[in-house]
This record gives sequence, C-alpha cells and structure tokens, in this order.
Amino acid sequence: MTSIAATTRITTPTTSVRVGLTLSILLGLANLPVLFLDVDWGDSAPPFALLLLNAALGMVSVVCGAIAWNSGNRLAIRINAAALIINAIMIVPGVFFEGPVWIPVVSAVTIVATVTAVVLMMRRTSAPVPVID
Repeated sequence: MTSIAATTRITTPTTSVRVGLTLSILLGLANLPVLFLDVDWGDSAPPFALLLLNAALGMVSVVCGAIAWNSGNRLAIRINAAALIINAIMIVPGVFFEGPVWIPVVSAVTIVATVTAVVLMMRRTSAPVPVID
C-alpha cells in the first residue's frame, strides 16, 4: 500500500499580489472602528449585528492578509477575497442611502477599492508552458 504525501505549494507573492493584500488589510482595518465610534447615521442606523459582522469580516481580512503576505498561501488569499466580497455586498445599500452625503461616497469608494484588491490578489503569474513536439 503506497501513500502519497500531500505537498503544499507556498511561494513568495508578487508585487501586484502584495499591493492587493495591502489594500485588503487597509480595508479590514477601516471596518474595525465602526463599532466603537459614535457615527451619526441619520434617521436609520444599520443594525448592530450588521456592524458586528462587518468588523468580524474586517478582522478576517487583516489576519488572512498577514498570513498571505508572509507565505503566499492561496487558501488565505481566497478566504480574504471571500471576506472582502461579502463585505462589499453588505455595503451596496449604502450607495443608495439618502442620509448624510458622506455615506454614499464612502460606500462607493470602498466597493471600488474592494474590487481592485480582489483583482490584484487573485492575479497569477503566467508560467511558460513547454512545447512538446
């Protein structure tokens, strides 16, 4: 009976992946103070559970971004991308919010930054493929 050992392929992230990871870590850190700041939401404040989920996803982004920065672990990058995408989906209603003007602006900038971070993180280098005749 033979067994095949599973190998993990860990590589150093490229510059574009590291830029995406930096952007994702900054987005994750920006989600944390929302719980502790006294923000004037206008007439309709978001539910506390939604703010708590937003902060938890921010922590996931920070931790996974730090792990992927050092090791290039693709699973950490995928989990980070999933957390960013879920966070961006939760922010979409803020673009159409009819309260203070800063809320739609910050929501739109966050969504664009999230898309940029995910695209940069998920990039792969193209390795040359040998041609066999």
